[in-house]
Amino acid sequence: MVLPILIFLSSYFIIKQENKLSNKIMILNLCFFLITLSILTLYMSLKNKCFLNPFENYFGLGDLLFYISIAPLFNLKNYVLFFILSMIFAICLQFTLRKKMKHNTVPLAGFSALFLFIILAMDGLLSIPKISLI
Repeated sequence: MVLPILIFLSSYFIIKQENKLSNKIMILNLCFFLITLSILTLYMSLKNKCFLNPFENYFGLGDLLFYISIAPLFNLKNYVLFFILSMIFAICLQFTLRKKMKHNTVPLAGFSALFLFIILAMDGLLSIPKISLI
């Protein structure tokens, strides 16, 4: 619980020093994430004909904290792209590792953090177009 807060605060203050629009960017990213989470909740609730808490059924608290904590790091376009690609990456890893995994749940925050690490490594090591941080 403390780690996502530290990541959010450190990334927020680092980006704030470098970019004066960081508050606007962060708010746009958080709005995108909250709208996506709301649509997921609405869809699943309508499908099951009763309200479903997304944190009990489909989305973990760690996932929420992870995506909120990295919100200051990307502009909106790259945040949306990272969000979508990290979901695809998590699905691919889940299918690849499903025989070795003991639980049926998808560790979305962990797989997304691994994907973020890969993005950061590519950003630092390669000179090809990529998802870059702000």
